[in-house]
Amino acid sequence: MRLVRVEALSVPGGFDNHDAFGIAGGMFWVIDGATALAPTGEDELNRFVADLSGGICARAYSEEPLVEILAAVAREMLPRYSGHREPWERPSAAVAMVRVSGGKLEYLVLGDALVAIGNGNGHGVLVVEDKALAPLDRKAVEEKTRLQREKGMTSSQARTAITQLLRKHRSLVNRPGGYWVFNADPDACYRAKTGAIEGARGVRVLLATDGFTRLVDVFGYATWEGLLARELATKTLRELAAALRSLEAADQECLAYPRFATYDDATAVYFEVA
Repeated sequence: MRLVRVEALSVPGGFDNHDAFGIAGGMFWVIDGATALAPTGEDELNRFVADLSGGICARAYSEEPLVEILAAVAREMLPRYSGHREPWERPSAAVAMVRVSGGKLEYLVLGDALVAIGNGNGHGVLVVEDKALAPLDRKAVEEKTRLQREKGMTSSQARTAITQLLRKHRSLVNRPGGYWVFNADPDACYRAKTGAIEGARGVRVLLATDGFTRLVDVFGYATWEGLLARELATKTLRELAAALRSLEAADQECLAYPRFATYDDATAVYFEVA
């Protein structure tokens, strides 16, 4: 398959950017490092995301299934990031991967990253996502918004006030009844959502972290079909990121569009197949 357009960007939502992306050969990936919930977690999370992205890149030309590639990266990283600590103290990340080889397109999603695949005629989009974390996040955002409205807290104050609730939710990571992410546990990688499309010609593919998918699932800027068939037909990822930042800036306290913080790291990779 021949790629006729490839774009990528990652814009920070604050001082640090805990997202990453990569393109190597026919492999594309985005990574969303989970906000650290331990006092010394930021530096470790930066290393964790860099190691994860580097591990995928080192295997970009492998012919193994995507889930085996991710599990191999986990095995390599596990000795550096395990140890005896609470689940919320360990770094973790959501991952989305796509590989294009011959006439085949393969995809993998672990955590709340996303892959959207639109066909060539602009009608119909396959959205690959894991919604297991969504109810927990919704509950936490509702509590944050309640504190703002009833207690007069700012968005930042309310976000700090729900830390214990977020730690409780993070304790459900990679266990039945909870949700699955990459935290260097190889077994969790096999819980990823995977699939393949044969003869995937003329498709449009977007990989994105949840900071970028806010355009659709928080702000309602467009549907996934509209984003792939219309918005990306005339706009670049950078223009869409600018539109996202404008929407966020207009709701600084996160009350019109409830969310954890005004801004979030936003990362996306987009390509089209001839």
